[in-house]
Amino acid sequence: MGDSHGSPKADGNPRWARRLNYLAGACVASSMSAATTFVPLYMKSLGSSYFVSGLPLGVRATGRFTFDAAALVTAGRGMSPQTMLVLGVAFAGAALLACGLFPSPYPVTAAFFFIGAGVAWVQISLRQIVFEGAESGRRGRAMGVLSLFLGSGPMVGIFLGGWVSEYFGYRSMFVVSALVVLWLPLVLMRLSPRRTEPEGGRNSLSLRVVREILSTPGAGLFCASSFFSLFYQPARSLALAFYATEALGLSVSSYGVVRGISQLGNVNGRFFGGLWTDRSGVIACMACGYFVSVAGYALVPWTGGFWSLLIVHTVIGAGAGMVNLAGQVGILSIFPSARRGQALALQRAVGDIGLFLGPIVVSAGLDAFGFFPVFMGLAGPPLAFGLWAVLQRPLPANDG
Repeated sequence: MGDSHGSPKADGNPRWARRLNYLAGACVASSMSAATTFVPLYMKSLGSSYFVSGLPLGVRATGRFTFDAAALVTAGRGMSPQTMLVLGVAFAGAALLACGLFPSPYPVTAAFFFIGAGVAWVQISLRQIVFEGAESGRRGRAMGVLSLFLGSGPMVGIFLGGWVSEYFGYRSMFVVSALVVLWLPLVLMRLSPRRTEPEGGRNSLSLRVVREILSTPGAGLFCASSFFSLFYQPARSLALAFYATEALGLSVSSYGVVRGISQLGNVNGRFFGGLWTDRSGVIACMACGYFVSVAGYALVPWTGGFWSLLIVHTVIGAGAGMVNLAGQVGILSIFPSARRGQALALQRAVGDIGLFLGPIVVSAGLDAFGFFPVFMGLAGPPLAFGLWAVLQRPLPANDG
């Protein structure tokens, strides 16, 4: 997808732009993961209950849903993924800075709306840029490589976030997270090449378009899987944070180490899941990811310390990585280029509903029932969805 004239400058900029896109994804993922991991503990330190401590994660889901829904319109009207990426990074960085500057439950909760909004556009745009820049037959691998950057960012961010939070305070952690991403927008605007709009690239949003997307074979499964996989994210960033620090008595920095190292499971699940989708298809990868997740959640209540929690946490991350990667490759594979942005935005919007409900259900469950019933209950739905994926027919592929 380089410049047809082949000048050194034209050839160089796209290469640097691809590298910068990967770096931008790693930086945003690093800061966002640190923020979502430690905001429940930050809110608790401000005197909030379990339920209120989980509200920023629910509000983040509202922001994601709002901007994923907006992407259904903007992608259909020709906004380039590069523009969407720049705007998303700017929103996320400014909101992270606000969390550090205004240490009160209400401003922090409100800022997470814009964190979710920014990350929504970053993730939509990056995946479309990378998918369309890869050769047919190697797109799963390309998405897997992107996931290496998106997964390595949280490993560093969560580890350093725990260390900074323990020794310098949660406010400092949010300020550092903001600085990691606020330098990116101007550089992205300078180096990102212009994107040629595909023929027929403008599609106005209507209920008919949404129905056409959902009626495409496989789209319903990928959207429903997005709902449930995003529903489970709070179990990793909310329930496990309280379980590690309260039930197991780990320090905040020790929990940061667990989260950081266990991210290797998510990274490997996404990368090898990407290779698997190229060879065996997205359904096989997705089903296996769900069954791995079932085992991980069912084993959490039986962990008794740092190492056992680390192992189980890594298993959960591997399952989540496989499901997420398979769903992203799947939804992008079954639509032509002109419709991919809208299809991915719709899939994410459905998932955002799960992301909103997840922290509410998990935090309310912790208040009402405790850790054991919550984790055992979380093991049930992935089993059902894994069986649903196994029963799916082969899906059509669209390489246009």
